[in-house]
Amino acid sequence: MWRGKEAECGPREGLGKHTLEPVMTFSIGDLSIKSLHVALSAGVLFLCVITCCVAGDAAFSRNGERIYAIASNDPEPALQEIDLATKTIRTIALTQLATDDWPRGITCSNDDKIFCTTKGSLWSFDPRSQSLTKIRDAPSGANFWRIAFDPKIHGTFVTTDNREEPLFMFRKENEWIPVRMRRHPFASCLVFTASGELFFAAYGDLWYGEIQTDTFDGEDHFSVAAYRYAPLATLETENATPSEIGVDDIGVSRELIYVQLSRMGGSGDGWFARLSRPVLKPTSEQSLDLLYKPSERLPVYQRSLSSLKILGEDSHAGHIAVSPDERKVYYVMHGKHWLVSNGKTEELHLTKK
Repeated sequence: MWRGKEAECGPREGLGKHTLEPVMTFSIGDLSIKSLHVALSAGVLFLCVITCCVAGDAAFSRNGERIYAIASNDPEPALQEIDLATKTIRTIALTQLATDDWPRGITCSNDDKIFCTTKGSLWSFDPRSQSLTKIRDAPSGANFWRIAFDPKIHGTFVTTDNREEPLFMFRKENEWIPVRMRRHPFASCLVFTASGELFFAAYGDLWYGEIQTDTFDGEDHFSVAAYRYAPLATLETENATPSEIGVDDIGVSRELIYVQLSRMGGSGDGWFARLSRPVLKPTSEQSLDLLYKPSERLPVYQRSLSSLKILGEDSHAGHIAVSPDERKVYYVMHGKHWLVSNGKTEELHLTKK
């Protein structure tokens, strides 16, 4: 779920003979945009702020009977557990975390292990004992963000705010493998389908791809292959806080993609929507065809945008989770809990435990 604050202007700083004018830094969720590209040409200073977003998060258990979500409205760090069979909800206080160290992402592996991230650490979570166990701290100079499980390769992926090493993966808790992501190292809101298809947000748009694996000298090397599937960001500039909207949360069912569209900086405004899932033919090598020609890519944009349907206006919607069989979709909108099951949407009337 998006929790934003008004854009802030940074102080002036010197850069040789040039002076940096106040630069807008934005926050989406807890993520501050701090990547600033500076290029000097013929004495002119060009500034390009690279943006990205992060969602609140939720995840189904592997049997599809429970949902674990970050309790973003709770005054203390906590998770919520929803039991779909009993229609109950309970809040689990994360007493091992400092009051300012909120969980940022949560996922569930094939063997029903729950992992979550905070700004500084990666944790495993046991709902029975209601306890966290630290796996590792974030790399020096970096913060953790989103976490997602890929059932195809049985790997868990963690994003960071380090543009040099923005993504890591592990299959065992003692593993920590960097994942190469060239040119666009600002992926957020990662989700994987049951077949290993990857969806994420970058620059406010919805991207589609996969994790590719190459083996050299007996070691596996991982990389992201992806392209923009739906240009959903409404980018703009003006002498005020721009009202830009971008993808802030993602969930993928068997046929549809659910997205929360929120302000990219500033506060207020948000839309919950869905669009068609891509139906693309693999190449003869069974790898992703990136469709780099305009004549190939533009029809993809047209189909994805023409399928877009706004389901509601709510700046606090989100917490999207999809069951492992991709038949159930959970989300929050207008302060209510909703469940889509086999295409039918119902409000969940939950009793507190």
